Amino acid sequence: MASNPHLAICAIWLAGTLAPAGTANASPPAVLEQAYAQAWSPAQPTEFGAPSAEELAATREMFVRLLRGEGAAALARQARMGGWTLRTGNQAGVTLTVVSEPPDNARGRGLYAFFSRGRHALQAPHVPTDGLTGEILLRFGADGLPRALAWNTVPRSSADLAHLENTDFVTFALAFAQVHPGEKIMQLHGFDTARRKSGAAAQSGAIVSAAHANPSRELRLAVQCLRGKVEPNTTLYGVDVRELGGTTNSIGRALRAGGHDNFIHVEMALALRKRLMTDAGQRSAWFSCLGDAS
Repeated sequence: MASNPHLAICAIWLAGTLAPAGTANASPPAVLEQAYAQAWSPAQPTEFGAPSAEELAATREMFVRLLRGEGAAALARQARMGGWTLRTGNQAGVTLTVVSEPPDNARGRGLYAFFSRGRHALQAPHVPTDGLTGEILLRFGADGLPRALAWNTVPRSSADLAHLENTDFVTFALAFAQVHPGEKIMQLHGFDTARRKSGAAAQSGAIVSAAHANPSRELRLAVQCLRGKVEPNTTLYGVDVRELGGTTNSIGRALRAGGHDNFIHVEMALALRKRLMTDAGQRSAWFSCLGDAS
């Protein structure tokens, strides 16, 4: 694997603490920072090993139990049998459980974090291709806003977890929707404005979608909120723009098949990603605007 610039950023985030939402930038919890750095170590495999149906069923059960508040100690044996390692932290009254693959048996099944407080889930399926999206999730974890986080752990060229079916990434979303059906799964992507086909997309700072062309009234209001508080050039797929709508996204498709229309697909230009990376206030506004959509 080529060296990743986000690892250099990760390296300066040493032992961190969870900070209340709305405070100045805080470092990600050390246990999560370490797991993220390890997952993207150049020594880790870059090839994807698809999980079996039995592995996916066991992982979904484990995710459901974590989302319902069961502790890592009760799930340690199940995790080992399913090919996972659980790590925990307890900072500022928040319990964090990190689910990762053991270094000697990594197959690119992803990295997952579960918090004992917060709302909604965030996914970054295209680290490092969609620059800064992985680090933005780490920052959201430091802010104390989400309930759960998910990252890919092999390059998109090996496995595109936003489009493959029967993956742990899909399983994470289905488990989250099962336990918290009223909350959102928000997926972060990055795009290059110079490569867009239409002027509307090229001028967009963000493109928001429900992964279909018929956005709800609530999502339309969320886009208005983003325009006023975060990114004036936010556009809505199916209304303002016809590119980058995530209509073939496997997570959105799986959720809709299960009766959940709580998936939000967000494409972001580099300038917005840089702001979300460095500005806790912008992250809080972004999260609030989209989290209130339904």
